Amino acid sequence: MLSMSKLRDNSKWVLWTLLFFFVASMTVGGLVGGANILGTIQSFFGKVDTTLYVGKIGNESIPISYFLNERQIQLNRFRQQGRNIDSRAEQNASDFAWNNIIERKIKDEKINELNMVVQPDEVYNFLLLSPPLAFQNNLKELGLFKDEEGNFDLDSYQYSVSNKGIPDTARNLLLTWENYLKTFLADRKLQSFFNNLNSISDYEIKNDYKLNNINCTIDILNIKVNDVSDSLITISDDEILDQYNNDKEEKYKNEESITLQYIQFENLNSTTDLDSLQIIDLQDSLLQLSIDFSSDAQMTSFEEAIQDYDITKIDTIKVTEDFKNNSGLPFQMGAVRQAIRFAFDNNYGDTSDSFQTDNGLAVFNILGKNKSYYTDLEELKGSIERSLKRKHKQDYSYELLSNTDYESKDWKELAENNELISFSNNISSSMGGSFQTIGRNNSLISHLNSMDNNEFSKIIKSSSNVFVVKLITKDKFNDDNFAVILDSLRTESSLKARNKVYNQWLNSKKDNLEVIDLRSKIF
Repeated sequence: MLSMSKLRDNSKWVLWTLLFFFVASMTVGGLVGGANILGTIQSFFGKVDTTLYVGKIGNESIPISYFLNERQIQLNRFRQQGRNIDSRAEQNASDFAWNNIIERKIKDEKINELNMVVQPDEVYNFLLLSPPLAFQNNLKELGLFKDEEGNFDLDSYQYSVSNKGIPDTARNLLLTWENYLKTFLADRKLQSFFNNLNSISDYEIKNDYKLNNINCTIDILNIKVNDVSDSLITISDDEILDQYNNDKEEKYKNEESITLQYIQFENLNSTTDLDSLQIIDLQDSLLQLSIDFSSDAQMTSFEEAIQDYDITKIDTIKVTEDFKNNSGLPFQMGAVRQAIRFAFDNNYGDTSDSFQTDNGLAVFNILGKNKSYYTDLEELKGSIERSLKRKHKQDYSYELLSNTDYESKDWKELAENNELISFSNNISSSMGGSFQTIGRNNSLISHLNSMDNNEFSKIIKSSSNVFVVKLITKDKFNDDNFAVILDSLRTESSLKARNKVYNQWLNSKKDNLEVIDLRSKIF
């Protein structure tokens, strides 16, 4: 029997827990300012409240409003570029926005760490000495600093700003540009910082020069992997099963899906002879028809509405919540995220409103929910077996060449005595170029760089060939000629690698950053 003292003790624990979360919520944002104590508790346990946040980057939850603002910026850019804003463009804008938010967090942290935050005088000097063309045009649109021909008068602008300050009519414009330039100039300083870290050694320059300018001639003893007969390779069921188990989590897992049936009211054909007013009238009637159908189906049932409207074409699909493969929607429809959210946020038998698609209007009805599952081994057995056979054919070819004693035998005779082996002699290319029969191969380049005439490489595997080469001739490297052009090569190499260090740093930080992307749970 539960005693009163034990009940009081338990009540105290609950009250202290609630008090802790209340104080925590006040600390991180304040309930008075609209903070959500449930969201605070979820955050404490590592969860993300999808009513407030679109995901998490590192330890920071990203507000939905921040994401929507970034997405709108991307859509505005698309419009400025003259792009048609369909559902696929909206999805691209969403992806660009999310990537920009991730990069912004990484860059801002590094800018603060390196004390590269842009100061007001830096913005002032930049706008004074080198006003961007867009800023010049903005000022001209306000009727400021134009000469008689309508061009921007830089001297007048610089004199006015230096002696009188910016005119009052341009104050709001200046504020907009100041906010933009604080980010732009900080990013430029950060990129310049990493670019200056770029260092290319003379050894790297020399090696790159040799790959492009030192020619060599080789003999090739080669086996084409596809020429190995299937009858020579045996794949056991146990091996197929092992490969399936190794790959199934990454390759063969099918996420939870929803089965939908739908009807579509397709857009009118653009080649129709109707005039624009008639087309508008017909499109309006299609819209009203789809709305009426949806309304009737919601009041009665999807099946009854189909009969009442005499609809004969009904399609069925399975949709997933993530963004991959258009979430299972037909490609022509576009990325209709309204349909996906309807499917996952509603119940069996529910009918959607009329949704706009890239090729018309559609109404969806939920037929059922499907749990996640792994594709059955029997469906995949053939493709797994083919993949394993290819690997075994490479191994078979390698063993065959290994047993030919190629360093002492005549290669022409070896090829004549085995139909799988081919011999190509006196094949020439630059050391880093593409050789006839085997193409360009990084392992071969590494071998040729250190080989002398009449030396053999090790046996090399590629996706299509297994081969060994003998170096016949290789141009000698001329140190004197190289010394003459070294300075110009240094300059050329530095220009090529200008943004390499910065991009490598940024991509590395993105790869190692813990990111929780919940866009598909919200939109």
